[in-house]
Amino acid sequence: TMDKRIKDIEIKYQGPVFDVERIELNLPDGRSRKYDMVKIQDAVTILPVDTEGFIYFVRQYRIGANKEMLELPAGKIEEGEEALKTAEREIREEIGFAAGKMQPLGKFYVSPGYSTEFMYTFLATELYPAPLAPDQDEFLNVVKLSAAQVRQLISSGELEDSKSLATLYLALPLVDLLRSN
Repeated sequence: TMDKRIKDIEIKYQGPVFDVERIELNLPDGRSRKYDMVKIQDAVTILPVDTEGFIYFVRQYRIGANKEMLELPAGKIEEGEEALKTAEREIREEIGFAAGKMQPLGKFYVSPGYSTEFMYTFLATELYPAPLAPDQDEFLNVVKLSAAQVRQLISSGELEDSKSLATLYLALPLVDLLRSN
């Protein structure tokens, strides 16, 4: 159902990954203003931790940052797919492991000022090898880091991916990963 603040919606662009809508909003003072919004599939981010406490990241080039980024494994939820199923598929595609245990950590809007994207996060443990072929446009390097290395990347500001930072934060109550001993 459309919020009463929304006056008009016009589709400006339709692409394979997302659409852009121009939305006219009624402002509280009676004026109206147009905003561009990205309509995109929801997604998952997975925090894979092995029995020794190592955390698996992927490094890949990201056009938005115009550089290689270190990120937790993540991916788009296919239409009609449950977030958990997406997480189970993506971890296999991206790092070559499946998880004996996949625990929900939390969920959040990625950038609600201009996008519909909603993120579901999971803690993956009891990892075992079960590779799936990655997507054709993915060229991922798997990076295995200790909790201490991850803490260092966060404190130095080198870990710049918001979904990874948020997922690590959401995992704090469950895992002592980020607390220095």
